[in-house]
Amino acid sequence: MLLALRDADSDPADFPGDAFMDEPDPATYKQARLSPNWRQWHKAIQSEIDGILQPDRADPVTAFPPGSTVLPSKFVFKLKKLTDGSLDKFKARCTTRGDMDRTFYEEAETFAPTPQLTTFRLLLALCLKHRLMPYHYDVSQAFLQALIPEDERYYVRFPKGYIHPKGYVGAYMKKALYGHRTSGRLWSETAHRFMTDRYPTLSRSTYDECLYIGWIDTQLFIVLIYVDDFIVACADELSRARFHTDIMSTFQATYSGVLNQFLQLRVDVQTETLPTGESYPTRIELSHERSITDLCAKFSIDTDKQPPRSPMAEGLSLPIPPPDTIDRSIETPLRSLIYSLLWLARTVRPDIYYHVTYLAQFCHQPTVEALTAAKRILHYAYSTREYTLGMTIDSTAPQLTAFCDSDHAGDTATRNSVSGYCLYFHGMLIDWWSKKQKSCTALHSTEAEYVAMSEACTSALAIYNTLTEFFPSAEPITINVDNSAVQTLVTQRALSSKLKHIAVRYHAVRNWCQGPLRKFTPVWIPTDDNQSDIFTKALPITKHGVPIIDKFTARLLDIKDRRVKLVEKLRAAEAQKLHAQQQQLQQQQRQDQIVLASLQRQNLIG
Repeated sequence: MLLALRDADSDPADFPGDAFMDEPDPATYKQARLSPNWRQWHKAIQSEIDGILQPDRADPVTAFPPGSTVLPSKFVFKLKKLTDGSLDKFKARCTTRGDMDRTFYEEAETFAPTPQLTTFRLLLALCLKHRLMPYHYDVSQAFLQALIPEDERYYVRFPKGYIHPKGYVGAYMKKALYGHRTSGRLWSETAHRFMTDRYPTLSRSTYDECLYIGWIDTQLFIVLIYVDDFIVACADELSRARFHTDIMSTFQATYSGVLNQFLQLRVDVQTETLPTGESYPTRIELSHERSITDLCAKFSIDTDKQPPRSPMAEGLSLPIPPPDTIDRSIETPLRSLIYSLLWLARTVRPDIYYHVTYLAQFCHQPTVEALTAAKRILHYAYSTREYTLGMTIDSTAPQLTAFCDSDHAGDTATRNSVSGYCLYFHGMLIDWWSKKQKSCTALHSTEAEYVAMSEACTSALAIYNTLTEFFPSAEPITINVDNSAVQTLVTQRALSSKLKHIAVRYHAVRNWCQGPLRKFTPVWIPTDDNQSDIFTKALPITKHGVPIIDKFTARLLDIKDRRVKLVEKLRAAEAQKLHAQQQQLQQQQRQDQIVLASLQRQNLIG
């Protein structure tokens, strides 16, 4: 498509049409002017500047005072889409170079908390347990609603190339602007004051400062703040209506109704309705289907080929390349692909977590083999894009159930063991990880399992403390291991002489598993039932005729029959397509043989 170049004096009205083209986001203001979507970008820019120049946020200036510190700024453009791929909005964010403000370069209070993904999944699990509906609020230009102390205010110059209609060259900021070192902290304090002033009955979690839990008129009320996103969980419509009125009167916010999208995650809340007309969730599913499809297009994955049956070949061990043989040309693509896969694995796809973290060690020493293996993981994720992280309450399951495992000397390069862990809340998966045991080299498998159990208990204990902070419970955590020796070691009073060389930090697990105030109950289970085994190694496709990978994946993601049938149908269609291609190739080969035989007979006759 041939596009007319837009000069500095062009007006968006000269380029009519509200339709937009799906193109890469502009990196600069100049690129936005040359974009076929200039009309929409211009509206987004003007909306952003108008929001900054509101009287209570900033004072516009036509010239800066001599000797004053003026911070440069730039526009960050983003074409935001919904989880189904449709257009949400054109967004232009004006950000400043806060690192150039030497006045606050030594400022210590710059930390702004953000919730962990485990806390988000725990919130959804609590919604299912207590029949709470999750709702979503988004605060517009959140940082611009946080007041800056008078002795910390600063001047900002408008982005290069932008000309304000009234001749303003910048602004003197009264409220925080995106990009400054202190803006995150100021907004976090503003949101916290809003919660404490309006809802004194809610308590801020000690273990995650973005989580607020309490009771309003005997009704459980939960709020999770992720920067400018407020996720509110409640069962009483009157409480939600009160929160709606409070947040709308305090901030400029938008209400999205029942939670359906969060951090590009698609959230599917399945509900049932009571005779009173109120609804409550019965199942929640998280998915990244559109993101996986976009990644395949970005990294040129041929999705028409037969997909792999597993994320990684069993026993794959890639060598670490010597420094003088590293190909730096593939470093950026490999990093980008690994980081994208890590986001998928950490949010909704635990079945690929080990494989991605294994390849992550090649980010600073890339190889073609590592890039090929990463693309295989993405292709596998595409073939199973119908998989969702399903959450359904199991009232018969313990409150918290953990699984831990290890692969002794699993890293062939360093001979370090690999630990794996996952945690369930009433049968719903809320936390998982896979990591190398870098602090020690296990001498035998029991030692590796002992260290893995200690690390798993540390992670599970954080969730346990968060729950007991608001919901007192004396029920210990059930932790499942497939090594009976470890079960004996953590429960016996005397410390075995074979474990005295292990770091003291790992022996805390013995205190947590013993005594009347113990917090963990170790239980032995067979290896085939240990769901954390998938976080320690690349499993085979089948074992003794049993599809191991599909079995573990179905357990982790809580895949229901309808989901399994969808995936089986997808694989059957791909297999049928491959069979048709093979038949077509065989038919072509037979025709070639017939033609060749005919030519040979003609030569003999001749």
